[in-house]
Amino acid sequence: MHLPRDGVIVWAVILQSRFAQRPIRLDVALAKRFDCCEGAYVAGGEYELTGLGPQDAYSVIVRIYFGSRPTAALRSDAQRALDQLELPPPRR
Repeated sequence: MHLPRDGVIVWAVILQSRFAQRPIRLDVALAKRFDCCEGAYVAGGEYELTGLGPQDAYSVIVRIYFGSRPTAALRSDAQRALDQLELPPPRR
């Protein structure tokens, strides 16, 4: 599969274990950039947000992949996707 130049992928995983972290802030401006994407080339690189979910119940990793160097429009697309991401409530 090929990510088009104007494409954005937002990927999230929830881990039951809790690492020593702060609550996650789903803000693309806070994402850390990595050149490598687990062995696969992605033109825009990999960006990552990590933190704790609601009530510090679990850890969250969110990765953002851009099809090209992130422009303001691509970052805006990524932020809209992050804004729609609903983290589940803690299990009781």
